Amino acid sequence: MRIFVDLIFVLFKINYVKTKLTFTMIGVIMILQSIAYPLFSEMFTDMMFNVGDEAKEVLNLFQLAVSPIFFMVGLFMLIVRSIDIKTAKNLLLVFIVAYIPTFIGFYNLASSPLTNAGLTDFIPDILMVGLAIITYIKPKS
Repeated sequence: MRIFVDLIFVLFKINYVKTKLTFTMIGVIMILQSIAYPLFSEMFTDMMFNVGDEAKEVLNLFQLAVSPIFFMVGLFMLIVRSIDIKTAKNLLLVFIVAYIPTFIGFYNLASSPLTNAGLTDFIPDILMVGLAIITYIKPKS
């Protein structure tokens, strides 16, 4: 994760960000998440939640259910890398706005006594949205 944080700081210092790079990074992170969720769902559930066995089973199933969504969005981001700047900005705006309810959910998740979730659990999402915001403000095709 350290490499992504360093990259965000580098992107802040330059005058523009290539939309192709942003779509590639977001797509790769999303696809990696879609692979990690099914592979490590039990471990993630044990780390993040203070619940009984039945609830853990439901949470594992939920992680398996959301995995294809991450894959779909990641694949979409990789496919649209070469679009024009206006369309790229519109897609980045959609991505940013769509993450607003996600961050509300993250806040509720982190503040629940049933979870051990914290800010570090949401670093990939924060980095993707940060990168999308920077690219939306300073785009280059």
